[in-house]
Amino acid sequence: MDILPVNFFILRFCGVWEEHESSNLIIRFGIFCYRYAIVILIYEFTISEVIELIRTHDHIEDLTEGLFLALTYVALCMKYGNFLARRDEVCTLLNCFRCETCRPRDSEEKLILIKYDRKAKWCVRIFMSISQATCIALVLAPIMGPQDTDRPLPFKTYLPYSIAGLYPYLATYLQHTGAIFYGVLLNVSFDSLVYGFTLHVCGQIELLCYRLSKIFKNYSDVAQYQLDLNKDVMISECVKHHLRVHEIVRRIQSLFVWTVTLLFIFSMVTLCTSIFQMSKKKILSVEFLSLILYLGSMLFQVFFYCWYGNELQLKSKSIGDAIYLSNWTAATIKDRKSLLFMMFISQKGLKLSYYGIFSLALDTFTWILKTSYSAFNVLQQTSI
Repeated sequence: MDILPVNFFILRFCGVWEEHESSNLIIRFGIFCYRYAIVILIYEFTISEVIELIRTHDHIEDLTEGLFLALTYVALCMKYGNFLARRDEVCTLLNCFRCETCRPRDSEEKLILIKYDRKAKWCVRIFMSISQATCIALVLAPIMGPQDTDRPLPFKTYLPYSIAGLYPYLATYLQHTGAIFYGVLLNVSFDSLVYGFTLHVCGQIELLCYRLSKIFKNYSDVAQYQLDLNKDVMISECVKHHLRVHEIVRRIQSLFVWTVTLLFIFSMVTLCTSIFQMSKKKILSVEFLSLILYLGSMLFQVFFYCWYGNELQLKSKSIGDAIYLSNWTAATIKDRKSLLFMMFISQKGLKLSYYGIFSLALDTFTWILKTSYSAFNVLQQTSI
């Protein structure tokens, strides 16, 4: 079973991922050009948004209108650059999941991993559907809603040229459409990649618990357990599996958590500015609907990070329970020491955090909502 096939299919479509490079030079050159054409599109769009923010910093409404999307793209650029620079580490992380220790050995173990693989697929599909609906609403809003100009664009960006002519206007409109389309694909893929890896770690923990429960299942006493020549191999494999799980979590934390921390900081600003903009729009208008969808996508994005990070903490603590509920009294003193070591380590729980702050937990999600609401109140009072 492959790891996160939906995510890596989308990343291949966007030219970001190619685990096995083609030997054909023409194909490799085409992929290279396609990849960096998207890089230029995304980064150029982000830079133009940031420049427009600087130009309109004296007007609070114009600033908030561009700020919520600009920060989203700044975070995307960081995630994009991080992924491009560290693709070898992503390959190493995938190989950790593909090692013999983490592979299923029977139908029961296979069903455990399939369950978590389905959860990961469901997560990316739901998030992608909401985000693409937001993309369509944002692109269609200038066409369907009333505008102050004859040449409305989906987003306010700095334009060093005139769009008074039809062709420059259409080219700019298509550029905005392409930037939001690929931006949604990449943003959802990078975010759900973290959710997916976290879910697969939870699957590995459940697999480890299942194997621990099986070790002593066929033994009624110590003498019968000691006669089995494979007992030490089974215990050592479980210890190795436990260490492998910790290694995978460390790699996920090293690869992605610093970008998640920046995303959380930007999310607080994005949430309060998008709510502020919604308060200025007419209810049931296209602009209001697009902002509702955008706010929903942002909340899903942050909530999934915190929810599955919290699930990882709870799941990792279940290893000690699985050992305690097994027939561990049949084990030898040497094996009991190994099991006690695993129980002691598991009680600390596995936590994804950036140097102990902005941990992926439900408390962080609640804190972000409270801080965003406080910032929104300050922003509203400032604009009066």
